[in-house]
Amino acid sequence: MLQRLSQLGIRPGVLYLDKGFCNGEVIGYLQTQKQPGVLACPIRGKQDGGTRALCRGRKRYRNRYTFTDGTEAEMAVVATLPRGKHGRRRRKWLLFVLIELDWTPEVVMRCYRRRFDIECTYRQMRQLRVVSSSRNPAMKFFLLGLSLVLVNLWARLRWQLFRRIARDPRTVKANAFRLKRFAAMLRRAIEALFDAVISIPTTSPPRIVNY
Repeated sequence: MLQRLSQLGIRPGVLYLDKGFCNGEVIGYLQTQKQPGVLACPIRGKQDGGTRALCRGRKRYRNRYTFTDGTEAEMAVVATLPRGKHGRRRRKWLLFVLIELDWTPEVVMRCYRRRFDIECTYRQMRQLRVVSSSRNPAMKFFLLGLSLVLVNLWARLRWQLFRRIARDPRTVKANAFRLKRFAAMLRRAIEALFDAVISIPTTSPPRIVNY
């Protein structure tokens, strides 16, 4: 495994930090400790100033950048073309601070993408989280673990039942079994199990009220 990582230019023990940690104090501390790390950098400033000035061209590249507090760091600038809501591709820039690393922008993007997967899992977990007013930390931790188990169960079912039959690497039909549909199935099963009240009969005749 370590040999495979070294072939890809990936070293173990690298820190991956989000934009909240991208400041001069953290960067300076990691540089002093010689701790390899990748920090996502927010895009700030106008077109000709700040980190936004690095977002030029169409290719990925590396460049030395000096922040407003005087901190110098090596930057990896990555240009992506994600699809928008209407299916059109628009250029989106991603900036990363590299510390004690000689990675190319392609390797930085591929390695940091794992953190994107973690954040995506937490967003999915919130859709299946059980809302409770309990102050018991053990109960909250149990509900958190339960939501993670449900997300993994949904991913397993989608992988087993909605795979595409093709010679290419296995892919799934994303629109066939979405997470919202899985949550609706669980909600209906719980309502049927506990006889949830979905309607209230009334004996009084309907009245028309004009406002």
